[in-house]
Amino acid sequence: MKKIWIGIGIVLIIVLFIGINLYRSAAQTGGSAITDVKVGKLEEKEIAATVMVPGKLKFKNEQSVYYESEKGELDKVEVKPGDKVKKGTVLLTYANEQLKLEQEKNELASEANRLKIEQISDKKKALNNKEKELQKELGEQKAREQIESERSELDMEEKTAQLELKQSLLEEKSLEHQLDRLEVKSDIEGTVISVDQKAASAKSDIQEPVIHIGDTDHLIVEGMLSEYDTLKVKKGQKVTLTSDVIQDLTWKGTVSSVGLVPDQQAETAAAAASTAEQAVQYPLEVKIAGKLPQGKPGFKLIMDIETDKRKAKTLPQKAVKKDGDQYYVYTIRDGKANRVDVKIGETADDQMEIKEGLSGDDQVILNPSDDITDGTDVKA
Repeated sequence: MKKIWIGIGIVLIIVLFIGINLYRSAAQTGGSAITDVKVGKLEEKEIAATVMVPGKLKFKNEQSVYYESEKGELDKVEVKPGDKVKKGTVLLTYANEQLKLEQEKNELASEANRLKIEQISDKKKALNNKEKELQKELGEQKAREQIESERSELDMEEKTAQLELKQSLLEEKSLEHQLDRLEVKSDIEGTVISVDQKAASAKSDIQEPVIHIGDTDHLIVEGMLSEYDTLKVKKGQKVTLTSDVIQDLTWKGTVSSVGLVPDQQAETAAAAASTAEQAVQYPLEVKIAGKLPQGKPGFKLIMDIETDKRKAKTLPQKAVKKDGDQYYVYTIRDGKANRVDVKIGETADDQMEIKEGLSGDDQVILNPSDDITDGTDVKA
């Protein structure tokens, strides 16, 4: 009898367990929660396609003066950091004793040639007087014949002396030019950024400038464009500049030039780094408009170049989901989420262009959570 009651108890427990599970299952299938969602339609908005390029802040005009040993010894630096200079301002001078000696020798040679020409002129005058005296004794014909050889010799000496004087004058101009080059002058108007006299005596494969001048009133940003981007970026396009160092600030600019040929230095560096085929890069220059950045030349900046602006049908980016390479959205149909594959275009700010897949009347779920799938009960 006891065994019978034990068996009945076990059966009741099993029945109770099955009942609880059936109840839970019925609750899940028959009474599933409805997800509240926010919906919207395609909106026509102005979007701008952009190309993002890293760049560096640089002087538009700058000059670096390096030590030139062939000119002689560095004599004096005429400027200091912070000095304002104009085009033609003397920056430094060289001392070249050998050149000065050559100049003195040239002056002596020129003077000697002038004296020689004067002496020949005096001899020719004396010869003319001698000819007149001989004409009285021998007649005009015989007198001319007697001094002819002497006259020819003086003429030849005079021509030679004239040529030597001309050569000396040419050498004088050449020496004057070389002496003028002992004064190195500024090619631009700007500010002296740095002065390093030690660079004149440093023995290194990488030569540093003795003087560096930059136009601090005119700064540009330089970068490199890929082959693909160079087809989209044109002169005059608007640019927004940002910096990781100087945060919360932006600057405006315009594309001032795009290189017609690849950058040779970049190609050489790429070739040296690898024997594999390297991407071609084209130089890009952006002119800054308005107030200049607080950063110094060499600072890294990000250039957002606006390459295209137009009206397009858009949705917020968070409304568009991705499955592999396929983009899709959820619309509402008969109270349920309905997956719709779409083709996208440009992305600007928080908006994404929708090219295909939706009509203007479709109710699109704007805030799809990860729990929403095709067929989920939803309520707007």
